[in-house]
Amino acid sequence: MKRVYVYLSALVGLGGAIFLAGAGRAQPPGAPAAAPPAGRPSVAVFNMAAVMRDYGRAKYQVWELNEERKKMSGELVAWRADYIKHQQSMQQTPDPQLKDQFGKKMVELARLIEDRDRDINKVLNEKASSIISGLYDDIKLVVDKTAEMNGYHLVLAYPDAVTADEQKNPYLKELKLKPPACQPFFVHRQVDLTGIVVQTLNQWNPAKAIPPDAVLPQGVPGLPGAAPGAPPPGAPPVPGKM
Repeated sequence: MKRVYVYLSALVGLGGAIFLAGAGRAQPPGAPAAAPPAGRPSVAVFNMAAVMRDYGRAKYQVWELNEERKKMSGELVAWRADYIKHQQSMQQTPDPQLKDQFGKKMVELARLIEDRDRDINKVLNEKASSIISGLYDDIKLVVDKTAEMNGYHLVLAYPDAVTADEQKNPYLKELKLKPPACQPFFVHRQVDLTGIVVQTLNQWNPAKAIPPDAVLPQGVPGLPGAAPGAPPPGAPPVPGKM
């Protein structure tokens, strides 16, 4: 029941920011859609792991979901502590009657913990599914409009390591050797829309501030040379201003 919740949390924790060097090749904001000129690639890609890592709304919603999990898990923490105490007491006492009492209490606590854990996971799973659906719609809109603005015929999303340490990870290398779908082995920055997608998402859908002491993946804010509040080069105009 908790697979969707775990998947969402993992998505936001993967990767780091990727910037689009050479973004000047894309159409400026507000320009009409046009066919790619000669020599211009009509295919573009973006790193989904980097987008999820640096999309403010995704990070805020996962933080909010984790905070809800903590609040809902208060009784679980107390029950688990009681379970451990009864277990230790049962192991230490030589009295058979006391052992039986401790054992019965442990069974009762185990059932309470199991039921509460199942209820919490059900709630979190349903909310995580709703969040993922909304994030997909956000990303799909930005990618569709960016492709339309710049004349791309095909935009592919792929998950990949971003930091140098992640790129050396043998586990990630193994995954890339047996991918379930299209997996680029080389991506030229000319066709990488990750930076545009990230910044446009954050400008179109500003997120609430997360407490400064929250533990979150660290990305690099903004695109090089982009003015605060200004669309990145090649980004579609803000909805309502098109």
